[in-house]
Amino acid sequence: MLEPSIIIGNLFSICAMISDSISGTKKKHNEMMFVQIISQFFYAASSIALKGYSSTAQNIVAVFRNYAAMKNIKNKALEWALIIAGVVLGIILNNRGLLGWLPIIANLEYSIAVFQLKDNERTLKIAFIINMIMFAIFNVVIQNYVGLLSCSIIAITTAISLFNSNKDVTA
Repeated sequence: MLEPSIIIGNLFSICAMISDSISGTKKKHNEMMFVQIISQFFYAASSIALKGYSSTAQNIVAVFRNYAAMKNIKNKALEWALIIAGVVLGIILNNRGLLGWLPIIANLEYSIAVFQLKDNERTLKIAFIINMIMFAIFNVVIQNYVGLLSCSIIAITTAISLFNSNKDVTA
């Protein structure tokens, strides 16, 4: 029988999966960022329940990162402060050893993409796919089975959306 914390963490992941799946299909940057803000709250709750604290730190920083990107706040100091906060908090809260670095690296990669390439939907979606792959691996470590499934589905859904948008451009 699964521990209650694993069940609770996986239930929060179901909510995150739904919202992130919606995010991966959005065509507008602001819509994509808004839906991802919602999913970050669910991911944070899941990571807390499953004791994946380096991931929780990344979820919290991601809320602020996505909000700044959504509001088109162009402040290099804020952008780098959020990136550094994600790395520092992730290192401090990492309780999963080497694999605990995956959420830190995933957030670093996606934060740089969001802040530096925010007007490029294609690049953002590629960065999002990479992010989801790293989180999928971490989810195995913390026994977030729904998270593993959702990250896999999200990566595939986003890749299909990216492929379809490329077909539209070339047609």
